[in-house]
Amino acid sequence: MLEPSLVLISGAVSVAMAVAGTLNAIGATVRLAPAEAMRPAAPGRYKAALLERLPGVRGSVPLRMILRQMERRPWRSLLSITGVAVAVAIVVLGNFFRDAIDHIVDAQFNVTMRSDVTVWMAEAGSDSARHELARLPGVLSTESGRDVAVRFIHGPRSERGSLQGMAERPEARRIVDMDGRAALPSSTGLVMTDRLAEKLGLRVGDLVQVELLEGQVRTLQLPLEATVSEMMGLNAYIERRALNRLLGEGDVASQFALIAERGHEGELLRALKALPRVVGSFSKSLLVRNLQDISARNVRIMSTILTLFASVIAVGVVYNNARIALAERSWELASLRVLGFTRAEVSGLLLGEMAIVIGIALPLGMLMGWGLTHGLVGALKSDQFMFPVVIQPRTYAWASLAVLGAGLASALVVRRRIDQLDLVAALKTRE
Repeated sequence: MLEPSLVLISGAVSVAMAVAGTLNAIGATVRLAPAEAMRPAAPGRYKAALLERLPGVRGSVPLRMILRQMERRPWRSLLSITGVAVAVAIVVLGNFFRDAIDHIVDAQFNVTMRSDVTVWMAEAGSDSARHELARLPGVLSTESGRDVAVRFIHGPRSERGSLQGMAERPEARRIVDMDGRAALPSSTGLVMTDRLAEKLGLRVGDLVQVELLEGQVRTLQLPLEATVSEMMGLNAYIERRALNRLLGEGDVASQFALIAERGHEGELLRALKALPRVVGSFSKSLLVRNLQDISARNVRIMSTILTLFASVIAVGVVYNNARIALAERSWELASLRVLGFTRAEVSGLLLGEMAIVIGIALPLGMLMGWGLTHGLVGALKSDQFMFPVVIQPRTYAWASLAVLGAGLASALVVRRRIDQLDLVAALKTRE
């Protein structure tokens, strides 16, 4: 939910900037002496601009005129490029979440979780239960696991988490880092998420105390053998049979990952409800479908709002810049028309500057969007979850198309105004 304080701060900043700009213009007008205002402007010092000396520029007269105009007003050109680049960055940021969620779904439910149905037992029991589960309709394979609530302690630091016992070579439920590399659970120590290790101040090779929070309360001392960068949770992993040996228990398990035949999940879930020891189960496909439906709706709304907002910025920057240039250069453009330049050639002098501004702003805006995305991900990072920084080429392409569309709309309006330029009135205007 949007905080009222955020709305008030945004409104206050906008009003303050508008008032500051207005007062600055009024102050400059008041300070200007009447005699100075009525004096004709000093003749310009005409010489080859720096941009005109670039390779391939000297042979094109219209391009030299455009670059000369941009170099004579560097601040306006710079602000125009920055404004369009900000619009590109906003679109990139707004569509980043779609790419991130697609990556999360693929990483968590296709790469890490290969099982179709996950089953929890009321309490840890004999691993032989997996044979009973394997006889259920549609089950192709089963994989046993153990989940124990613990407190990790290292010196004065402690964190609650989960110690998960996994198969020696897991297939249905794997340990995969954010770069797609798979890790194997150890039988002699812990594989821990990097965020948990960082919170505890642990390095690979350090000993960590593991205090059990269920069953018989006791403390184990285990070495940290490796860390893995995961998106979710403060977890630690160990081979299931090794965990059972440390707990002094037999071959027990508390959860099972089932791989089922396609189209038999509904029948399998109904069969699981009839088993008395099963306390819960879920279907991966149903969870993924719900997650995608919810995220798609939210991301679509946010992306649409930010794209419209960015388009308004792009139109405002490009159109206002072109309108100001048209007002300032109407005498010059009218003179060129009288000298024999066509409407297309005259329009090219203004629209060419718009094209150069947008062409420079697009890669700059993509870089700004990449930086904004990293900053936002860093701000959203928490102990339990971290967004991956994933920006697909389609996001950059959509940002470019949105800004190009806004620029094209502005160009059409400006071109119409140039075509309607009153040559006689423009030539009568004093410079």
